[in-house]
Amino acid sequence: MTMKSTIAFDMIGTCFSLDKPRQQLIQLGAAPNAMQLWFAQTLRDAIALSHAGGYQPLKTILEAELPRSLAAIGIETTEEQRSQVINAFSQLEPQPGLQVALDRLKTADWRLIALSNGSEESTRKLLEQANVLSYFDRILSCDTVQKTKPHPDVYNLVKDCAGEVWMVAAHAWDIMGAELAGLHTAFITKEEKTYLATYPHPEITAIDLVDAANQIVKTIL
Repeated sequence: MTMKSTIAFDMIGTCFSLDKPRQQLIQLGAAPNAMQLWFAQTLRDAIALSHAGGYQPLKTILEAELPRSLAAIGIETTEEQRSQVINAFSQLEPQPGLQVALDRLKTADWRLIALSNGSEESTRKLLEQANVLSYFDRILSCDTVQKTKPHPDVYNLVKDCAGEVWMVAAHAWDIMGAELAGLHTAFITKEEKTYLATYPHPEITAIDLVDAANQIVKTIL
């Protein structure tokens, strides 16, 4: 590698598991897939608002979407119960192999950046709790540009980095946005299992973070 290259990691769902809020929803009587429903609707409405020229932080959309998603599946909750679910987002646990993958990339002299729809503060706290903050050179949030991924302006935050620039994510729509913005891409199948056929395809498809790290390192060995 002639110059330090960069990998931008998505955070929620890619580096950090949604199991904590999922368990909170299950305790309220929701089915295990209620987490996917709520999070997908949150992302849909956040992206729709951003596309229309507005913007709200991800946490604000999550809070607004939660009672709506629960009502759609027939579950009534108190404000306190909903707060417990939202608070679980500050306690997300790292996906298996996160530290191993980051160590593999750092050892190979890659520059690591967090690029999240979440806030910089919440992202920093998650990385600190997982004891991996020191691996990251920068933490970048959509709040900076007041637009939500997959808007090109978000990916432009990392396009000026030296060398190759990669996006690693477990969301097909995130990989699609990065591809169209001109980044190299690695899609992790852990959450969505398969990639959307109508999107431009990722350069790498990996089963988990460690697999993605190993494949990326091999691209320039």
